[in-house]
Amino acid sequence: MVTSVITIILIGRSGLFPYAIVPLTITCFFEIGTAAVIGNGTGGIRGAIIGSAVAGVIMIFLVGFSIPFLQSTVADWIIIFGGNDFSLWAIISGLFGRLLGLGG
Repeated sequence: MVTSVITIILIGRSGLFPYAIVPLTITCFFEIGTAAVIGNGTGGIRGAIIGSAVAGVIMIFLVGFSIPFLQSTVADWIIIFGGNDFSLWAIISGLFGRLLGLGG
């Protein structure tokens, strides 16, 4: 959660995304918490800290880059409750749709 909030602040100051991303508390608990558990199992406390820190930064970037593909559907929902899996598939399917001329 700490690295997610720091990433949100840095992105907000840089102006990379023209929209605000809310700290994703539910996603941090379920997805980044899982990264911490796996990191702890494979690398101890150091693995848990590094795994969750990297997952927190990646989550914010995935949510930020997926919002343009979801403007006409669930963009408001993903800003608050989005996660890595949904964001990644939104980016992949959005790029594929644009490649085929199906999306805007």
